[in-house]
Amino acid sequence: MLSRLALRGGAFTPVLRSELQKRAAIVVVSRSSSGTNKVIEDWDRANKLYYGPERDMKNFPPPVQSETPPPVRMGCIPDSWFQFFYEKTGVTGPYVFGLGTLTFLLSKEIWVIEHGFMEFITFWAMFTILTKKLGPGMAKYFDSQTESWRAKYWDGPMTENKKTADTSVAEIEKAIWREDGQKYLFEAKKENVDLQLEAIYRQRLAEVSQAIKSRLNYQMDVEGTKRRFEQKHMVNWIVDSVVKGITPDQEKQALLKCIEDLNKLSTKAVA
Repeated sequence: MLSRLALRGGAFTPVLRSELQKRAAIVVVSRSSSGTNKVIEDWDRANKLYYGPERDMKNFPPPVQSETPPPVRMGCIPDSWFQFFYEKTGVTGPYVFGLGTLTFLLSKEIWVIEHGFMEFITFWAMFTILTKKLGPGMAKYFDSQTESWRAKYWDGPMTENKKTADTSVAEIEKAIWREDGQKYLFEAKKENVDLQLEAIYRQRLAEVSQAIKSRLNYQMDVEGTKRRFEQKHMVNWIVDSVVKGITPDQEKQALLKCIEDLNKLSTKAVA
């Protein structure tokens, strides 16, 4: 109490007050985290105990909460009690037991009836009447409200989540189908690149062949020109040498010989 008053009154410095607040926050966080860890440990333990791999789920299924309360008789007595007595005493057993117990309590004055007992009977009579009259309508109303709440906060979101999940699954399957088609597309692109490389290779091979052919033709032309030049030079040299070696007498005799040959040929042609 005094410490709270001191804090409110400003007895501590602001630095000390901030330090105390930080430590208090750390304690709260540590407590909350420890509580969370305890809840997680309890949950894991319950999961292993009730839903573990060694549990016989067929003969010992996990308990399931029923949507409606168990049947009763006379408004408040469970029907399972009557079924228990039926197996032991027969059909009249539970009624005999109830009347006998009531008679014992009244005879031994354990249950003393006083002037307020009529109010008790009236209350339960009116309660029973109202339950019989208004109970079905109220049950129907609450059931409709429960159904509407379930449809709004449970079935509706579950349906939307299922639709979202189905849409996601369909999109993922479509993406998987597209991904499967990527390998065929990759193969087609690879073949296209191979064809382009083959075309470029053939084009370059043709260019190299044409270039080599042009060079060979050039070399052949050079060799042919050189040979013709040598032949022409040799012929001219021989002719010039022969012409230089002919004397004027030889030339005169050759001319006379040619004239004589021409005359012979002319006489033969006339004959």
